[in-house]
Amino acid sequence: MSFLRVNALSVAYGKAYALRGVSLHVEEGESVAIIGPNGAGKTTLLRAISGLVRPADGDIWFDNVRLDRLPPHEIVRLGIAHAPEHRRLAPQMTVLENLELGAYHRRDRKAIRQDMEHIFELFPRLRERLGQHAGTLSGGEQQMLTIARALMARPRLLLLDEPSLGLAPLVKKSIFDALARIQQDGVTVLLAEQDASLALPAVSRAYVLESGRMVMEGPSQMLRQNDYVRQTYLGL
Repeated sequence: MSFLRVNALSVAYGKAYALRGVSLHVEEGESVAIIGPNGAGKTTLLRAISGLVRPADGDIWFDNVRLDRLPPHEIVRLGIAHAPEHRRLAPQMTVLENLELGAYHRRDRKAIRQDMEHIFELFPRLRERLGQHAGTLSGGEQQMLTIARALMARPRLLLLDEPSLGLAPLVKKSIFDALARIQQDGVTVLLAEQDASLALPAVSRAYVLESGRMVMEGPSQMLRQNDYVRQTYLGL
């Protein structure tokens, strides 16, 4: 069985289905993207994996453990961390307190300090803002903190939801440069992203999600050369 496998997943909000029969797999150490327009169901899919919404049908497995019956805190303990869309930081808490919140379930204090130092290597600006309230950070700094908070859980699988949303081009580049280093550290990454021009070069494989259904999948290089993807998502 794959490291992460989603089988024929359907999720409904009331009578409206956000996902219908969606399947995907991610292997350990792999980086995979889900691209698609706003409202395609990308966020719902990541929220289902992290236990924040319950599927109407289908199942989700991570390292041979079934996830769709578990509460979110148990899923975190299994090694899945979620950096959500719109960041969801604690705005009245400092940068340091938000980072410590990411490690709430850990007791290895020495390793936590080491991981925090690694975070500051990835995102040097966060060290400069340690005592600042998260709500006063710039959008780019908040996105850095969102990813850093997730990494403080020491995840085996990192779920990233729209990390480039609303950011300036230079900030987007710095976020994706950090993402490349996270992958080099051996963290498996599942990325949901509207901006296919950023997402596809950053991953090995990708899925195209439209109107709650998977319509295409394959190696990222193949999708970058696909006429439909080029016209619809790359503007070429």
